[in-house]
Amino acid sequence: MTEQQRAAAELRFRAALEDRLGPPEQVAALVRQLMQAERDGEAPAPDLVRRWERANAAARYTGLQSLADVTDAWFEVSVTS
Repeated sequence: MTEQQRAAAELRFRAALEDRLGPPEQVAALVRQLMQAERDGEAPAPDLVRRWERANAAARYTGLQSLADVTDAWFEVSVTS
């Protein structure tokens, strides 16, 4: 994958994630809630998990469009505490 393809895929992924979850601050808040539940050894609220899984799956699909020949690509979402 070229650098241009990677950058375009990341942009598509981010835009699709934000389209489903809201602006970056809302995406980060949801990810933090999921991470906090994991750190606390608790099960996160099912509705949060469902929202994340659906949004992430749709964003991955959108991000990887036009990259059919790429078999080992993924997206990483990280937030600071």
